[in-house]
Amino acid sequence: MSPRRSPPRLDRPTGRRAPKKRVLIVCEGQVTEVEYFEGMRNYFRSLPVEIRNCRVIGLGRDPAAIVGYTIRERDKKDREARAQRDANIAYDEVWCVVDVDEHKTLDQALIAARKEHVNLAVSLPCFELWILYHFEDCAAACDQEGVRRRLRKHISDYDKHLSRDFPFANHEVARQRAQRADPEHCEPNRKGRNPSTNAWLIVEIIRQSGRDR
Repeated sequence: MSPRRSPPRLDRPTGRRAPKKRVLIVCEGQVTEVEYFEGMRNYFRSLPVEIRNCRVIGLGRDPAAIVGYTIRERDKKDREARAQRDANIAYDEVWCVVDVDEHKTLDQALIAARKEHVNLAVSLPCFELWILYHFEDCAAACDQEGVRRRLRKHISDYDKHLSRDFPFANHEVARQRAQRADPEHCEPNRKGRNPSTNAWLIVEIIRQSGRDR
């Protein structure tokens, strides 16, 4: 993952337990991605009131705009942390969630993310591939509609919203399926082959900030 550039040292309160990371996740989609990561946050009990680690924002824009927004949000919190001399205000890691889709600014977004130490999770053809991996394997090249058609076999009324009984507990088998489909897609800020997703990297960050399951 992209190394976090170091802001001026601010002391965090010390205690018996190591402080949990505060994480910002900015999503391209405003429905599926937000519902999924909020669901994972609840599943792992990575609650802001306990660790202030995970804020999920739906931002339906192109990848370059999403990265730019994320940088501005991170830097704003850094300034607040300096002004209030409280390191807990700043984000420890920032993540963006985007599809390959037909975006023309993805390469630009990848360059900016690497330069600015932002972590970009990229799915091809779409984030819903990661959702599908919670139910079944998918190793052959596919398009967005093909993924959604297969999802409807598991979520009959699927319209981007996740069902209340979505199997968040299947995150580990989903990760295994994703890694089999593209073993090299195991780092942020890269574009994998079709199909591929490294959304599981964010799940791992959320898991570390909550309780293990």
